[in-house]
Amino acid sequence: MTDGRNLRTAFLKWTDPRVRPAWKSIETGDMSPFLHYDYLDYVYRYTRRVKPLYRPRVACVLDGDEIVMMVALRGSFDHRYWKMLGDIQGCGRTDALWKPSLGIEERERLTSFFFRSIPKKMALYRIQCDSPLLRYIPKERVDRCLEQACVSISVPRGGAETLLKSLRPSVRQNIRTAYNRMKRDGLSYRLEVYDAAHPVSDAVWDRIMDLYFERMSTKYKRRKTRSWLSRQLMRRRYYRIKHDTRSLHSLPNGFHAVLWSGKRIMAFMSGLTSHDASLVSVPRLAIDSFYGFYSPGYVLIAETIRYFSAHPTLRVLDLSRGEEKYKLDMGGQVYSTCDIELRAFRQDA
Repeated sequence: MTDGRNLRTAFLKWTDPRVRPAWKSIETGDMSPFLHYDYLDYVYRYTRRVKPLYRPRVACVLDGDEIVMMVALRGSFDHRYWKMLGDIQGCGRTDALWKPSLGIEERERLTSFFFRSIPKKMALYRIQCDSPLLRYIPKERVDRCLEQACVSISVPRGGAETLLKSLRPSVRQNIRTAYNRMKRDGLSYRLEVYDAAHPVSDAVWDRIMDLYFERMSTKYKRRKTRSWLSRQLMRRRYYRIKHDTRSLHSLPNGFHAVLWSGKRIMAFMSGLTSHDASLVSVPRLAIDSFYGFYSPGYVLIAETIRYFSAHPTLRVLDLSRGEEKYKLDMGGQVYSTCDIELRAFRQDA
């Protein structure tokens, strides 16, 4: 790195031929799948289709001719402020990317320069709280800052059984009760995992989407979902348009853990795997309320943790946004993302 005198910021269109290779070259093995170029490309396409007045751009900090920092943004339709491109339902976190070989001081200098080069208001949401993007933010520009709780489950070295034995006695009893009820009632169950080695078929995906749609339409009991036409429009959005429906189904790092009873899905989770296959981030998890008596959500997570324990690399199940009770019951640990708003500033001030 130089002393910073050769730094400049360029705002490139997402489709600029320089963006994809530069972004992929600074992706790291353990980074969140929500930061992968291939995932954000689906977010970009969805944004252009559904919100055409927004202006997706990639803010690239260049040192000479080399791109050393990248931030995927979208401008508001009135051109008054910038938001993160990944600030959208279904995306667990957003962040900037830096050239991996850069040290702490170099990242600080680049980040400070990035903020100086954008005088407009900024709404930077879903950024993990330990990100350098927040650590080096100009404090005088901060207007508002809120934290959003997220939860992840780490499988310890002792494996799944070590984790399950560490749960509160009442939770362990609830899990035993769930298995005992299925055994008593002669209800068979099995976990099937679909990933790059065992891709999800279109038939299974349709079953997953049917359950997901039913859970969404019953969870949000709004009057607009009660008419036949509105339900069909909502179904089309969830089945064909939403960025995460398309990315979870199409990307090779998709991960789907499905708890079956015979030919019926009791519960499922769908997520994306990191490049080093150590982490799966899960934006979607749903259960069939028909099987509610058997606590299929607990069974699904317990069986998935056992699958992770037997897998050579998978160790972290990131259940993403929200600190619902079932996540914490199953040994989840809370981490935070930040929603931070920055006021504009005068460059000549």
